[in-house]
Amino acid sequence: MNLLWSAPDGYAFVRFRGLLIGLVVAWLLPALIAGLALAIQWLIDTTAWGDDWLLLWATSILIAISPMLSWLGLILAAPFVAILLDRGWFGWLPALALGLAVGGLMAYLMGTTLALSFGGALMLIHRAALGQISPAAFRISGQNTPI
Repeated sequence: MNLLWSAPDGYAFVRFRGLLIGLVVAWLLPALIAGLALAIQWLIDTTAWGDDWLLLWATSILIAISPMLSWLGLILAAPFVAILLDRGWFGWLPALALGLAVGGLMAYLMGTTLALSFGGALMLIHRAALGQISPAAFRISGQNTPI
C-alpha cells in the first residue's frame, strides 16, 4: 500500500463525475450508517440503559445530521483533491492532511474542534470511495493491485 502517492495524472481516470460521486458518498455515508445505528438503538431502547448509552445516542444523532454541516468542507476540499490527483499526490496521508486542514478551517469558522477530526475522516472516506470508483487512479506503475 502506498501511503503518499497515487497514479500520475490520476484525475484523468477519475474525472469530474467520479470526483462528484466520491464527494456524495463521503457526504452521505456517515449519515446513513448513523441512521442505521439510531434505528438499532431505538429498537433495543438503549436510552433506558444509562448515561453511557445516551452518549452513544447523542454521537449517532450528531453524525446523522453531519451532512447539514459537512457540505461546505467537502466543496472547499474538492479542487484540492483534483489538483492532488492530477499530480499523483493523493495517497492516504495527503488525503488525511487535506481533511485535517479543511477541518481546521471549518473548526475555526464554526468555533468547534469537532470539525477537525471529522474533516480528516471525511477525506479518508472520500479517498476510499475514489479508490472503488476508479482503481486505475491509484495504481502505481509496476503494481497489479490498486492501493
